[in-house]
Amino acid sequence: MPIKNYNELRLKNRYPPIILIVVIVPEQINEWLQQTEVSLCLKRCGYWLSLEGAATTENRESITVSIPRNNLLTPTKLEFIMQNFFRGERL
Repeated sequence: MPIKNYNELRLKNRYPPIILIVVIVPEQINEWLQQTEVSLCLKRCGYWLSLEGAATTENRESITVSIPRNNLLTPTKLEFIMQNFFRGERL
């Protein structure tokens, strides 16, 4: 990711808190979403990562971050993250 974005994501005590979400999508663009009047389904999955307080870097252009596979963004996890943010708690 660009260093500018990394530095923005690693700021402490930011309000509102922000997290990095990476969504993995199918190769074919017409397979990314299924939409009807009652649902919007995003195909494949997303992963999340809080970089708040992450270390500085000597890199000038970009940096690679690793997101653990167990940081799968599920409805339950999203609710947990949002409740923590609402209470002013950090991840």
